[in-house]
Amino acid sequence: MNRWNLDQLKARLQQRKEVKGWIISQEHTHRRERYFLGESKNLAIDQDRDVRSESITARIFVKLPTVGRQGEISKKLFLRLPLDPQLDAAIQSALQTDHQAWELPVKLEAAVPQLSTTDPRMAEDLESVVQKLTQRISLAVNKARETTFNSAELFLSTHDRELHLSNGLVHRTSQSRIYLETAYSYARKSETSPIADSDEYLKTMWSVSLDDLPLEEFFDEASDRARHSLDVLRPVSGNFAVIVDSDVLLNLFHGQINQLSAVNAYNQLPFVKPGDALIPEAQGDLLTISLDPSLSFGADTLAISDQGVLQEPLLLVKENQVVSTATEKQYADYLKKEVTTSRGNILVAPGKLSHKELTEQAPAVLEVLQFSGLFSDSNTGTFSSEIRLAKLYDNKKKTVTYIKGGSLSGSIRENFKNLRLSNQLVKRAHFENSEAMGGSNSGTGYHGPQYALLSDVSIVS
Repeated sequence: MNRWNLDQLKARLQQRKEVKGWIISQEHTHRRERYFLGESKNLAIDQDRDVRSESITARIFVKLPTVGRQGEISKKLFLRLPLDPQLDAAIQSALQTDHQAWELPVKLEAAVPQLSTTDPRMAEDLESVVQKLTQRISLAVNKARETTFNSAELFLSTHDRELHLSNGLVHRTSQSRIYLETAYSYARKSETSPIADSDEYLKTMWSVSLDDLPLEEFFDEASDRARHSLDVLRPVSGNFAVIVDSDVLLNLFHGQINQLSAVNAYNQLPFVKPGDALIPEAQGDLLTISLDPSLSFGADTLAISDQGVLQEPLLLVKENQVVSTATEKQYADYLKKEVTTSRGNILVAPGKLSHKELTEQAPAVLEVLQFSGLFSDSNTGTFSSEIRLAKLYDNKKKTVTYIKGGSLSGSIRENFKNLRLSNQLVKRAHFENSEAMGGSNSGTGYHGPQYALLSDVSIVS
């Protein structure tokens, strides 16, 4: 069966009198997957996959009889199926919806900046990169340790994307993505059972560039934390000063930025308007936060949004005061506001303290090394999780104890009031596993302090 192409798709949409406009996204993905197991203290390849895929998604807008209203639907289209029946079904579904009307931009951007979004080594020869990283992983696994290497996963992908809008815009982009995972375990003779005590530590990370992938440090840290996973105590219930790392900050700030968006304002969800304090009664390090869509090799680096708007750095919060609202074209039309940047990596200004100084800011400081699974609510700003592994710094006794178990809960509004940020900046990326290696979903990028100290966080044993 003959495959149709994007030109045919756009021509068909142009011919349909019910259709008002469209946003079409096509993505070609080349993905390499390699799964490793430990075999006689050496690295063995368990599975090896090379996958190529293509996807097309169309957001179709249709006219409705009522003035100021339109129908719309987002639909995945399949190249190996006849085009017309797919469009007929999508348009009929769109006609059954009812939304406030809005328009794509009339002005097309003449000069679009060239951004660093794809590691050139991955774009040139993905297979060579897989082999080189495998060699580095092998050296890391063969390093003498008290722990046992169990498994690892390495996924590398390149994503080539085309964006076609009914206003005539055609924009082409690419992005590289790297996912790394490893598991180490530690076992020792049990004092109460013939079966040895053992525990496993699983560590994961994402990156866009090889230069932002500290592979050797990654394996060392996973092994070290597995080694201490049995030398643990349960926490004592109470309110503690708590250190969290950049991965947790990425999660929490991503949710908080939703409250600075026109999406929340329009949908009557929690919204912090310009002029208001981000954290009421803040007294610690006052947050300065920006969206930066131009950050080199960021997870959410892009020049043009899906709605055809040029994306430029946008200051959202200056020393705890909200100064702007992230407003995409659709919601700018709804609210009759100016269009601004609505996408980008989260940039947070650093603090002045080192990690060591953060651990000394209270009589007892708990540093969370890993949550069992952090739950955060972007509407309320609350967060909670069981503690997978942590360190307790007792500054009166001058001791450091590993902690496991119990639960932690808090809220950004309360526990960020006396926030202290570290002075070391790091870059972090995150994509959802289910789609990131084969789909077109956007990632979440972060460039900011590696650590933050929160105050009066509730810990329940």
